[in-house]
Amino acid sequence: MVWRRRHNVWDLEELRRMEEWMEKAFRETAPFFWGDRRAWALPEAGGAGAGEELAVGETATPYVDIKDKKGEIVVAADLPGVEKGEISINIRGDTLEISAEKKKEKEEKDEEAGYIRRERSYTRFYRSVPLPTEVDKEKVKASFENGVLKVELPKTKEGEEVKKIEVK
Repeated sequence: MVWRRRHNVWDLEELRRMEEWMEKAFRETAPFFWGDRRAWALPEAGGAGAGEELAVGETATPYVDIKDKKGEIVVAADLPGVEKGEISINIRGDTLEISAEKKKEKEEKDEEAGYIRRERSYTRFYRSVPLPTEVDKEKVKASFENGVLKVELPKTKEGEEVKKIEVK
């Protein structure tokens, strides 16, 4: 299908916007169509990244680096513009959950011109990271510096042996 404007000029921008709209519509309805009930309660993993522009009410998915070291798992997550007190970290079973909410309000007044301008922004971050092994929940450490959250999760069982089972 070719979209045309006046004078038979193709409107590629209109086609791009339509493609984006269709992708977003499919992402939002795919969990229902395929019966993936887990996605109903959790934000999608393919949501906007930490540096991408969000529509109102969307959740950004922070970029993470995961390192599986000898005695621990280290997760580093990018949370730009977030303050330390706005971050929440939870461990549910074998999953690390990182969430944050950033709220900003800006107000300008000009008595002479007779106007007040007030702007508000709200950004929500969420990421769940499946952990490859059991961790000691009591010894987890987290630090936050320059917009990067670092979570150190000590492993409970180091070098767990794999037992091969013979099929009879």
